[in-house]
Amino acid sequence: MKKALIFVANLLLVSSLFVSCEKEEGEGGKGSIVGKVYTVIDDGGIFGVPSIYDKNSEEANSVDHILTSNNKVLSKIYGSKVPSDSEMETLNANRDDYAHRFGKLFHFGMDTVVGVNEDVYIVYGNHEYGCDDKVKTSYNGTYKFSYLNEGNYKIYVCSDQANSKEAIVYDVKVSGSETYGGDFYIKDGKNSGMCGVVGKMEVYPAKGTEYLPAVDHRVYIREVNEISSDDCRVDDAGYYYYGKLKPNTEYVVYTMTEPVKNEGTYPVLSRFRTGNAGSIVPGPTLQADEY
Repeated sequence: MKKALIFVANLLLVSSLFVSCEKEEGEGGKGSIVGKVYTVIDDGGIFGVPSIYDKNSEEANSVDHILTSNNKVLSKIYGSKVPSDSEMETLNANRDDYAHRFGKLFHFGMDTVVGVNEDVYIVYGNHEYGCDDKVKTSYNGTYKFSYLNEGNYKIYVCSDQANSKEAIVYDVKVSGSETYGGDFYIKDGKNSGMCGVVGKMEVYPAKGTEYLPAVDHRVYIREVNEISSDDCRVDDAGYYYYGKLKPNTEYVVYTMTEPVKNEGTYPVLSRFRTGNAGSIVPGPTLQADEY
């Protein structure tokens, strides 16, 4: 009986020594996690307009159809006339199709560069709060966590969104001397998490017979119920475009018309609503007169 007790005691001692030798996640080992961070700069530049300069092209016809169809109902919604139920059903039914086709024609121009001096965070083990350490990326965007025990880790970075931050998280298992943690792509720039709009402006010259693209005219934009506005010039195909707009927000877009010389100007305006973050929506067509 005494020998059995001694055997059990020795077994418990060996087990406790074995458990004490198991190292938890954290520093003290020979492992490391390495990777790179890239910064996607989005300053709101919209591209794709040059592809539709040819009025006979399929792209130009598609854009004209989207803008015209959208504008006919929008002008009634926000103007003096009330749209019919069938018009609203048509607009709602075509809205997703408009956005899908429009999104193929226009896109935000983004530059991807190495992320210098960006924070990368690490969590030891599987807990879901805070961080246990962080490092800065080097001149070439590389990050490295050194002297880690084997085990499970989480590494993450924060990407800019509209009025918020979004965490990008990777699960990494360290089992050797060096483990590749993966590459992060984080957004940066004033348009990150924002929206855009592309519309047309046309003018009817005093001696003309039809509306023509309003080359180099100014188009203004502001949020509904806001006083301050921004402006841009129409390009040589008659298009205006804005980035850095708040998602799912109503805006007023307008220009000035002067049909009779020296008798004053007045605004021609319409309203539209942006979509989800990252989308570019078709804007109203503005038509003005020139003396």
